[in-house]
Amino acid sequence: MHCKIPDIWQISAEYDMLFSECGLRETDSFYQWVLRCLSPTPKKSILDVSCGEGHLLKWAIQLYKMDAWGIDLSTVALRISRQNSSQAKLVQCDGIYLPFPDNIFDYITNLGGLEHYTDILQGVKEMARVLKPEGKIAILLPNSYYLVDIIWWVWRTGYGPSHRQPLERFATVGEWKDVLSEGGIEVMHTYAYNFCFPKSKDDWQWYRKRPSRLLKLLVAPFVPFNLSYSFLFIGRKKVVVKI
Repeated sequence: MHCKIPDIWQISAEYDMLFSECGLRETDSFYQWVLRCLSPTPKKSILDVSCGEGHLLKWAIQLYKMDAWGIDLSTVALRISRQNSSQAKLVQCDGIYLPFPDNIFDYITNLGGLEHYTDILQGVKEMARVLKPEGKIAILLPNSYYLVDIIWWVWRTGYGPSHRQPLERFATVGEWKDVLSEGGIEVMHTYAYNFCFPKSKDDWQWYRKRPSRLLKLLVAPFVPFNLSYSFLFIGRKKVVVKI
């Protein structure tokens, strides 16, 4: 089915509305888990592409004393991010045009943002470009065959998955790996993400506001890897062999 890609400023305005009305974030435990998967060296640099409300940046600074940078298209998201991570350096821009020189960041994260870009492959290439040759990257991407979506949405309504955002793409774990590889990222590890068990009062508060996510968490142990909600890819810049 052909669909028209919205104008970038239309997308920006819609995200401003989303962040103003309900916000877009995961639990604190999720951001801490992503950082553990990266195993970052303290006091190194990190860029969170499509940083949203700045929660990953907050934990990168608090737990690892990192030189934290964030970019986002939404003005409202960046305003919230400044409140949550006042020490982070924030820039408003499109993720497919990063205003940084080559090979500058030790770590890069993109958590649930890339699938909403107007040009996904260009977004991958830009992150690979600004990542140091010895650096690591963490990218979270959604599965087109999430088991709960198949049972609940597809079987019940005949429609596929939706995260209710302006521009969405879903793919399988193998298809996402192919896209990352084409864009210059070598995937080293892949982790299934089916929500994190709450470990704090704030985590429980997050689930209280989203009871359907708690139900999904309860069935998580029974979800096969390839039918997981999302995948966290840990990778590095591909080595280009010059002949």
